[in-house]
Amino acid sequence: MVDDLLKRFDTIRTFAKDGKLAPHKPLLLLYALAKLKNENAGRIVFNDAEDVVSPLIQTYGPFRAKTTVAYPFVRLANDKSNIWWVEPYQKNASGDLSLVEARDRRLQAGFSDDVLTAFKADPKLIDNVALNLLERNFPPSLHQDILEAVGLHLGNDEIEAVIRRKRDPRFRVNVLTAYYEQCCICKYDIKMNGAAVALEAAHIKMHSAGGPDEVNNGLSLCVIHHKLFDLGAITVDRAMKIRVSERVVGDWGRKLNDEYHEKEISLPRKETMVPTPEYIHWHNEQIFKGVV
Repeated sequence: MVDDLLKRFDTIRTFAKDGKLAPHKPLLLLYALAKLKNENAGRIVFNDAEDVVSPLIQTYGPFRAKTTVAYPFVRLANDKSNIWWVEPYQKNASGDLSLVEARDRRLQAGFSDDVLTAFKADPKLIDNVALNLLERNFPPSLHQDILEAVGLHLGNDEIEAVIRRKRDPRFRVNVLTAYYEQCCICKYDIKMNGAAVALEAAHIKMHSAGGPDEVNNGLSLCVIHHKLFDLGAITVDRAMKIRVSERVVGDWGRKLNDEYHEKEISLPRKETMVPTPEYIHWHNEQIFKGVV
């Protein structure tokens, strides 16, 4: 049952051609899973979904994306997975959902009847599907933030094995070693008993978007700069210089900009380990919330 349902969710078209970021459908599905788990709500209302999910699309989607929750609210019903239902609606001149109609009518949508039956028969499936959606569409550093934003809390003790992309366990070791076991932005390098603490190997092109577990697709970052990198608050350009998004505000935002903007990262020990321009370009275009 778990594998069959996960495979149906796996067929949902998420990343567009060439790995372009498109988190709209996964975010709406995670919101619908939260409503189902918390309130036993088999249907969601457009207005409520718009309030919660549209800001998340702006946060986790591409910088230039203007898509609202209206897109996945109806387009999910066209996927071959047949997991989604939406009540009949009038299309606008562009063939899409009219926001005015959706809001006025409080248009409803939700999981198809057979999916709801499967969730009712085995409630643990909700957590398994949610974890799989996160794994396939977002870097691990953002998972908890997204779950909290949609109001979904996973019962980790009850989650069964989920179909995951195979990751090379040597990736972290190789990346950290390449960068002398320090953050390539701030040079943080605390160790305990000889082991690096709060230092992580960040994928430049997300693993779920096809980014490989190779050193030249990685950066050694402290946990803070890793989170900022995955959110698009910072990036690295082709000249290996740090860029800070114009959206970053606050005292620490100014400090981040003053200390690091347009400063070169600490380079890895070998030239062959320097980030590949293709992966840098992907992060600049798909993740970074600013202009490079």
